Amino acid sequence: FTSTRDLEFPKNSNLVKMSIRHSEWDVACKVYIGGLSEDANRYDLEDAFTKFGPVKNVWVARRPPGFAFVEMEDPRDAEDAVRGLDGTRIAGNRVKVEMSTGKSRDRRDGDRDDRRGGGGDRDRRDFRGRDDRRGGGGGRRD
Repeated sequence: FTSTRDLEFPKNSNLVKMSIRHSEWDVACKVYIGGLSEDANRYDLEDAFTKFGPVKNVWVARRPPGFAFVEMEDPRDAEDAVRGLDGTRIAGNRVKVEMSTGKSRDRRDGDRDDRRGGGGDRDRRDFRGRDDRRGGGGGRRD
């Protein structure tokens, strides 16, 4: 026995498999919640989502904070929750609630130049495009 993954849960069990990664959840039942406050927690989400049906799993991001995923038992409940909660307040913040695409998003806002090898060098250049690591430009020397 190495984790709760190795345990068998009855089909109708109310026990939540805590160690299962949200990337392995059923995408038809998985809801993304964005715009959460840093102090939002699983109980805030459970309270909001259980109005639409049984909640199977909750995962709240901590680094960086501000988003979460909820897995509902039934895909119809997940869709109802999206319609009912999008634009409402959860834990004090107005949130974006949508069905998860199942795809991970780039943490750097879509900057994918690193695939070509060297995309990271661009952020060390000044606004004129000169590489400030080379030295020898722009400053006054006495």
